Amino acid sequence: MAVDREIKFGRVLAIANVLGEKVKDKGEIGISPKHMERYGFKPATTLERIHKDLMQHAEKFGEEEMILFDLLMEEMAQIDWDEFTDEPLRGRYLQAYGAQQHTLDNVMGAVEAAKEWDYDSPGTVKNLCATGKVIAKKIGNTWVIDKNQPNPKLARNSDGE
Repeated sequence: MAVDREIKFGRVLAIANVLGEKVKDKGEIGISPKHMERYGFKPATTLERIHKDLMQHAEKFGEEEMILFDLLMEEMAQIDWDEFTDEPLRGRYLQAYGAQQHTLDNVMGAVEAAKEWDYDSPGTVKNLCATGKVIAKKIGNTWVIDKNQPNPKLARNSDGE
C-alpha cells in the first residue's frame, strides 16, 4: 500500500521537530512553532527552510541527532518528485505528524540510555540490546531503545540477579 503525500509530509515534520528540539539554542523557537502554519500551505518550500534551519546546527549532531537526521533523510526520500510541491496539504498530515512525534518522543539511543540508567558506558547498554534484555531495534549500527521500559538494573535486581 502506497503511503499518501500528507502522511509522508507529516512524518517528515515530526522528525524535523524532534531533531530541532535537540539542537536548537536556548530561547530559539522550535521547528513546529516556527513553521507549522506555513507548512500546510507551502510544504515543499517550508521543508527546504526547515532543512536549512537544521543544517545551521549540524555541528551539534551527536549519535542520537545523526539517527534522527538519517531517519529524516530516509523519510524525505519517500516523497516522490511529483509530490514534492507546494500544493497545500489536507489535515491528514497533522495526524501523521502527531503519531510520529509520539513515537519519537519515546525512543533514545545507547548514550542517553547509559546516562538515564546509570551505566558506565553505552557499550553495556548495546550488549543488553543485543541479548534482548532491553527493548530495542537496531537500525544500521545504532540501537534505538524504548524509553518506557524499566531500568534493566532494577529488573535484574528484582529477579535476584
